[in-house]
Amino acid sequence: MITCCYTEIKHKWSDRELADKLALLPENLRQEALRKRQWVDKQLSVCGKLLLLELLTEYNSKSSLADLKYNEYHRPCFDCRPDFNIAHSGNIVICAMTDAGQIGIDIEQIKQLDFADFTDFFTGNEWHYINGHANKFDGFYNFWTRKEAVLKAIGSGFHTPLNSVDVSGEELVYDDITYQIEPLNIHPEYKCHIATTAFPQNIELREMNF
Repeated sequence: MITCCYTEIKHKWSDRELADKLALLPENLRQEALRKRQWVDKQLSVCGKLLLLELLTEYNSKSSLADLKYNEYHRPCFDCRPDFNIAHSGNIVICAMTDAGQIGIDIEQIKQLDFADFTDFFTGNEWHYINGHANKFDGFYNFWTRKEAVLKAIGSGFHTPLNSVDVSGEELVYDDITYQIEPLNIHPEYKCHIATTAFPQNIELREMNF
């Protein structure tokens, strides 16, 4: 089972709204959110944890937000299943969860950028696809989210050199483990991909409002 929940920040919460939502989180996660300087970043942080809380309830997990830990690469996790991953960009935050295997997710708002800054992050095969795309920015973010989703599923994130994994196929093998990659259509101005060892499974995708 794979479930993905996301929310879009559409307005700034009042102080009362923020306080009410923070009250649902353990103290360490409240302080983590309050350390964010921009209001939208505070809300993205809170919403990410509320999405996680919702999915933990749905999966009848014995874990709670108070049990949240971080691995050696600072990837959030629990000691037992389910596995989950959170990503955010722009005004959208998304949380993915599975009760089998490993999972990673990434979302990026499509913006113009200088490709020269990312020359060493992609393999030659990936650059071939990006440069051949009708919209190079669209192609870039397509591959960037695929790559980051895989690295987050592996658990090492950017501690693994980005050009050491090639995500030009629908699946890849890393350390003898097969990861499959699937796009998620969240918003026309964003690219989003999920990578997991739990396929083949249906993905439930839904929006939530806080």
